[in-house]
Amino acid sequence: MEEKVCIKIAEIDAEELYFRQQESDKIKALHQRAQEAADEAYRERHRDHCFRCGTKSLVQVEYENVIIDICANKDCGAMHLDPGELEAILDQHDKVKKVHRAILAVFR
Repeated sequence: MEEKVCIKIAEIDAEELYFRQQESDKIKALHQRAQEAADEAYRERHRDHCFRCGTKSLVQVEYENVIIDICANKDCGAMHLDPGELEAILDQHDKVKKVHRAILAVFR
């Protein structure tokens, strides 16, 4: 048995379309702000938590003019590097190696 479906297409005037778009934009902005607030709350709740063991035991240690976060949990000891910190450490290490080679070259 075949069932017939009737679809009525309503015409939307420009003003109605404008207000629908405005409402849609407001809802999207509210969702965006809610997501940003949730992300910030998550970051605050997990600040100073070790990604490896989950304890709130990160301490900051300065190494070669770079601040490194290290887990103080005796069973963990994970090191946390922020973006760019590994490159900064390696760059300073390369400079020390060059100076070391130059000093050794004097005695050869």
